[in-house]
Amino acid sequence: PGKFYGMDSIVEFLIIIVSIIISYSSYRIYKIIKEKNYKFFSWAFFLIAVSYFFKILSNLTIFHKFEIENSNFILTVVSQLEYMSIINFISFILYKSFQIMGFLILFLIITRTINKEKIFLFIYLTFIAVLFSIYFNFVFYITVFFILLFLTIHFYENYGKIKSKNTLIVFSAFCIMLISHAFFIFSDMHSFFYLTGETLLLIGFLSLLINQIQIKNSNSKKKFLKKNLKKSRINQKTQR
Repeated sequence: PGKFYGMDSIVEFLIIIVSIIISYSSYRIYKIIKEKNYKFFSWAFFLIAVSYFFKILSNLTIFHKFEIENSNFILTVVSQLEYMSIINFISFILYKSFQIMGFLILFLIITRTINKEKIFLFIYLTFIAVLFSIYFNFVFYITVFFILLFLTIHFYENYGKIKSKNTLIVFSAFCIMLISHAFFIFSDMHSFFYLTGETLLLIGFLSLLINQIQIKNSNSKKKFLKKNLKKSRINQKTQR
């Protein structure tokens, strides 16, 4: 973060806006059809939006590169904090934590995981991934990559069962986000991978936004038709 001195934050700010719109749209759909999955879907994208807020915050601080010289992990953490900005460190950790939790909620929704032991195990593993990503940034991107991989496979299978425009858009969106995180894995090697990943990620979120708008319009039309149908039936009864 910060390697582009805030220019990448413009893309991340757009992702925040799109994520909030998706979150709000999902909540509105939940209020209409009372499907709990849309409520959790709304929370997932709200957490992702919050994560990018902290990423932008971390971009505003000076990023200090360092090398691991001490073999003792705990002592290394303490010593490096002396040279890193506290705000940068905390905000970047919160960014990773909120983003993984957001995608993890999506994973738990599509796998219908309700077992508390399994949920606790997933949370624990994500905590370990965030901890190790303090020094090995690619660990974070690999973790999100695998979560997105399972999500993409699920939505591909869903598209195979229900061949519709909406299922295709959702599958395409998660496929694009999966590819974006494949680029992020190599972002420390060259800035090209980082910028490409950011661009693809924004495209993926925009695709989901388009799908949410279509679903909302479709549900609104159904609700409108139902109301008109009820009114017509009442009018017919009163005329009789």
